[in-house]
Amino acid sequence: MKTRFTPNNPRLLQLFDKHAKAYMRQEEPSDTYTYQVKRLLLKQLKDEAPGIEVVADYLSMSVRSLQMKLKEEGTSYQKLLNSVRKELAIAYLREPKVSKGEIAHVLGFSEISVFSRTFKKWTGKSPSEYQAAMIRY
Repeated sequence: MKTRFTPNNPRLLQLFDKHAKAYMRQEEPSDTYTYQVKRLLLKQLKDEAPGIEVVADYLSMSVRSLQMKLKEEGTSYQKLLNSVRKELAIAYLREPKVSKGEIAHVLGFSEISVFSRTFKKWTGKSPSEYQAAMIRY
């Protein structure tokens, strides 16, 4: 069952912006393609993960050129998307009033179950297990 949430939820968008800004403060120099792609992902991720075509177009380059630039920097679009999603998911799971459905939505996952499976691949724990472990500490 697909669960979608209203992207105009001011509380959720404010929380997203707070964590997105904190995430970008810890990152690499702003003159890299890696940084630029992460910045664009954070700007556009609030409801749906933008495809590499959208990001390449925004940077005024072909998909292939972007892929080559990212490869030169030792990464890929998918790695960057996963990194951004993982770090933000962890930050959101620390927020007691944000549901897993809202987190899945704001990170561009089509369904809560997809988010849960992906989070478990990243961390070895389900989102619920991760939250429970955080509460104990």
